[in-house]
Amino acid sequence: MAKKTNMGIRKGPGERIFEAVNGLLLALIAVSMLYPFIYVLAISLNDPNDSQLGGIWLYPRVLSFDSYKIIFSDPSLLQALGVSVARTVLGTILTVIGCSMFAYVFTRNEFVLYKPLKGFFFFAMFFGGGGLIPTYMLYLNLGLYDNFLVYIVPTIINLWYVTLFRTYFRSVPGELLEAARIDGAGEFQVYYRVLMPVSKPIVATITLFSAVAQWNSYRDTLYYTVSENLRTLQYIVMEIIKKAEGSHMIDRSEMFEIFHGNASTADPVSLRMAITICTVVPIVMVYPFLQKHFMKGMMIGSMKG
Repeated sequence: MAKKTNMGIRKGPGERIFEAVNGLLLALIAVSMLYPFIYVLAISLNDPNDSQLGGIWLYPRVLSFDSYKIIFSDPSLLQALGVSVARTVLGTILTVIGCSMFAYVFTRNEFVLYKPLKGFFFFAMFFGGGGLIPTYMLYLNLGLYDNFLVYIVPTIINLWYVTLFRTYFRSVPGELLEAARIDGAGEFQVYYRVLMPVSKPIVATITLFSAVAQWNSYRDTLYYTVSENLRTLQYIVMEIIKKAEGSHMIDRSEMFEIFHGNASTADPVSLRMAITICTVVPIVMVYPFLQKHFMKGMMIGSMKG
């Protein structure tokens, strides 16, 4: 049992053992999460030919950037990177705006279309989605097929994000919103000037979810586009990995559809590791900017009603 002294509370043996075991477990969990990234980075920075020998665990044995040179030797990769960045930035912004505005409607019970929209909302949540062929036909008839907007328009309203926004909005004191209306603010002003500024945690949460989903998506490129200038980075990564799985060694001259330049060889594992680093690092850099609000937004948005 803990004993109170003049200097504070003295921890008993049981508490010290618990904290030690808890700290050890947390350290093991942290290492288990960090080590795969270190391993992938070490392989990607090792000489591709030397990587075939194995035995690389923490750091590159023979430092080399050949894998990265091979990857970025294709100019279309930079274009694909631009497409991925554009869809992630634009898609995330419009998703946050669209879902938050839609959720605000569901906090206004007196809205004339509240009940019909609510019924449509829950029907779409449980029975929506359709299938690949109906979705393909819909996008084709809407003019979204082989169009950059196919990355943006279908993601503007996400019913799960709407639910999180609505739950969080209901946790905001109603007196705050009523005070704004008494001062003459319209509904849009209440939403934009009052509600959104106090909803930074849930905005950060949805921003992170949407950005990760946009950045990692490649199936929409595979199913709904044919133009090369609409290919995303993740789609090219998928292509490279499929080609890398075709042989033990990859001759770059045989992969002219993706790579250009002087012929060279590279271990498929090294290429996959380098590609993984190229695709993971940009989205990981977003987390520090949103971490401050992420946990609070996730807890309140999912628990309070």
